[in-house]
Amino acid sequence: MVATITIRVRTGAPAGVQSAAVAGIDLISADNAVNNIGNRTSNPLVAGDRSYEKWIEARIDVAPDNWANDFHLWGDGAVEADTDFFYGFTAVYAAPTDADSVIAINDWTAAIAAAKANWHTAGGGQANLVNIGDVTRHAVLQLDIGAGHAGGNWTQEVLNYDYTEA
Repeated sequence: MVATITIRVRTGAPAGVQSAAVAGIDLISADNAVNNIGNRTSNPLVAGDRSYEKWIEARIDVAPDNWANDFHLWGDGAVEADTDFFYGFTAVYAAPTDADSVIAINDWTAAIAAAKANWHTAGGGQANLVNIGDVTRHAVLQLDIGAGHAGGNWTQEVLNYDYTEA
């Protein structure tokens, strides 16, 4: 059977709460899994701020015939002027922070189709996802707003992912 895999956001502490499936995330000044204009308006970022980290994971909702693994994450190689977007991966959850992330330290502009970031891979030692409810290790994302940024809505960033299924 073909697997159904969804993206989830983990928020809170200590173990975190897993959201329902999401189609987008907001990089804002709060730790939540909401994705809408009201959330961005209520929890704005201003010049010089860092967003709260977003902890995302891919989850098996319909099991594959055998397994899914080799998850990769990438973008188009660009971010909005006077912003920096960072990512990283970890198997161990920690409550999201708006301080400089110790996990999301990689420059997002380097994660492109020709050089995808290894999110959850057999070669990286991560186990195959087999059962409903199995999740990848966490992808941690954080936006840094430059001191010279004018503020307001940021340009939408598309995060692509792929995986191998057998």
